[in-house]
This record gives sequence, structure tokens and C-alpha cells, in this order.
Amino acid sequence: MALRYFIPDWDDRVDPGFDFITDEHTPHRVPYRDDVYAHEIFQPAPYDGVLLSRAVLDGNPAKRDAIREAGSVHRYLRLPIDGAHEVLGDCGAFTYWQQDTPPYDTGELLDFYQELGFDLGVSIDHLIFTEVEEEKERRWDITIENARHFIRLHRRGRYELTPIGVAQGWDPPSYRRAAHALVKMGYEYVAVGGLARSRTPDVVRVLESVQEELKPGTRVHLFGVNRPEHLGLFASLGVTSFDSASRLRRAWMDGRRNYFLGDRAHTAIRIPEARALARSMDLDETKAARLEQKALRQLTAYDRGEAPLKEVLRAVLAYSKLTGRLTEQTIVDYRETLESQPWKSCPCTICRTIGIEVVIFRGNNRNRRRGFHNTWQLYQQIRGIASTQEVPLDGGSQLTLGL
Repeated sequence: MALRYFIPDWDDRVDPGFDFITDEHTPHRVPYRDDVYAHEIFQPAPYDGVLLSRAVLDGNPAKRDAIREAGSVHRYLRLPIDGAHEVLGDCGAFTYWQQDTPPYDTGELLDFYQELGFDLGVSIDHLIFTEVEEEKERRWDITIENARHFIRLHRRGRYELTPIGVAQGWDPPSYRRAAHALVKMGYEYVAVGGLARSRTPDVVRVLESVQEELKPGTRVHLFGVNRPEHLGLFASLGVTSFDSASRLRRAWMDGRRNYFLGDRAHTAIRIPEARALARSMDLDETKAARLEQKALRQLTAYDRGEAPLKEVLRAVLAYSKLTGRLTEQTIVDYRETLESQPWKSCPCTICRTIGIEVVIFRGNNRNRRRGFHNTWQLYQQIRGIASTQEVPLDGGSQLTLGL
């Protein structure tokens, strides 16, 4: 069974007509109507589906109303309705883990999934981030009882979505107990949650324990864990799908490793908007704008083969000094990016279309496009999972070195 990748929805869109020379949006642009998702740029889409959390929609009533108006989550997301691309719904347990109990009702949640047209729906879970034994068991029980109620109501109702029961725990035995209970309830699709911040060896041990309880053909979703170098291992331990936005969001949230080409990460070149920079740092706006524009012109000229690396780097560093971010490491990183020109080696639509703009750290339309590129690169890795050099862990599993 092929490993499937779901990307969480955070309204990640870009203006397809954005002018990179003038930094201007398409005239008369209406963001939702005119902007495009990654799956509208790449053909085929660089993921198998989208994860949309109930908590996100509860925090954005206008978006929920827009989905209703569109007729379904598929139509709102403009995701192909082809059976191959699915929308997965969950509650967003990270948003309420500090509460005593989850803020949702199982029957209402099922109706919510059905009304908005989700393909897959996850039962209500409660994360277990505590060292108090009684509290661990209480939260474990809440998750299991919610799963039991979820599948019972699903069977009684005329729900078209596929039900997914969640296993939460705090160690391999507790996850195994949860998996055993879910399979006994009749779940054919099980999700493993609460491991997003866990070390890879710990994730592996949990998956091993869960696998012991699964029937042949049972699907397993791994919540929030994206370790590209270990996805083949996770798949061998029964994982059939996972979700993560880390490669997308690293494009603008990681200071150095924010443009990926295969397994290698490069550093995007920061050219912040001069007006905002000058105002935030009390700089001469005219001088800032002059250095900004020179850096941008040199970068685009370099991409066309019309400017030498030395002059380009000098212009970039002159502007970087104003930002207060210039360090020796920054100089090394920028030189490496410019020398290697990774965007010229990438066959993705974005790199072929906008060239060097994809490695310029500046504004939503460059940064999110870089994130879309990163997502496309990750998806190529997922599709091409092959054998890797592995070493045994305690307990017999195999784990690639280099955590």
C-alpha cells in the first residue's frame, strides 16, 4: 500500500499574477477567489489530501460559512474530486490539550464531518502530556471511549465518511492497548497521535507495539511526524499515511534550512521590504530602498547570467548589514546558495517559472512559493521511497543513522 501524504490546511495560497519586479499584486485581486493553492500550481498535486481541523474552523466562522456556501470542503479547497485526493478531518487536539476534557460531542462531530463533505473523520482524542499516572489513564480512557462512541454512531447513521479511531498513549504498552481496543471495536483505519515531538527511536518503538495488534489490511495514520529519511521505515512498520506542514512552513520559519533540493537544505537570501525595515529600525528610508533595489537587481541579473557572483554578494551583504542579521555564517550560507544555484537544478513548476525569486526571503508570494516547492520536493521523496542503509535498534527494528 502506497504511503499517502496529507498537508494541513492553513490557507496557504499565492497570487498567480504577482509581479516580482514591482512587488505588486494582480490588480483588483480578491485573495480567496484569485489566489491559488499548491495543487492548482502543480499537476499532479504534491500531496494525496488535505487535513482540516475542527478547531481551525471553530476559530474562523467566516471560513466555515464559506465551506458551506461552496458545498463541501473539496469544493472550497478546489481539490480534485477524483477519489484519489481526500480531505481528512480531526479535532485539533493540540489546541485544547490543557483543558480537562475535549470541547466536542461525538454525535455533533460526525454531523459536522458529514455536512462539510469530509472523506475521512477522526474520533475525538485527548493528548497525554503529563507525568501523573491517574491523569494519563483518565485521558487514555477519554480517547478510547470517544472512539467507541464514534464507531457505534457511525454504524447507526448514514455517514459516508471513513471512520478513524485514535490511539493516544505515553509509552509503547499504552499505545498497544489502545490499538488492541480500536481493532476490537472494528476500526479498519487507526491513527497514532501525540508523537510529533518524540525522538525517532521512540516513534519506532510505538509503531512496533501498535503493529502487533493490527489485522492485515488495517491502515495507520501517523499524526504530525515528518521524518523524510525514515518514512520508508515507518511504512515498513504499518504506516500508510501521515500529515505534516513542516517542509512548507520551514520556508519562512527556519532561518537557514528553508529551501530543499532532495535531502539537501539551502539558505534563502533575506531581502526584507525596505520601507518596513526602515520604519522598524529607524533607518534612512531612501538609503534602505536604494540598497534594497540594488540587491534585487543584482540577484535577478545573476540569474540571467549577467552579473558576477562577487558583485551580487557584495550588494546582498550591503543590504543585509542594515537588517542587523549579517553574520559570518550568513555570508557562508548566501555564498553557497548563489554558487550552487539549486533552483536551476529543480524541475518543479515554481523554480522553472520564477527562477531565483524562489530563494529570495521576502514576502508571502516568494516565501510561500518556496514552501510549495519544498512540499513538491518532499512528495517526490515520498513517491520514491527506496531501501536505505540501516542499523538495528534495541528490540530489532531498523533505523537509519543520522538523527
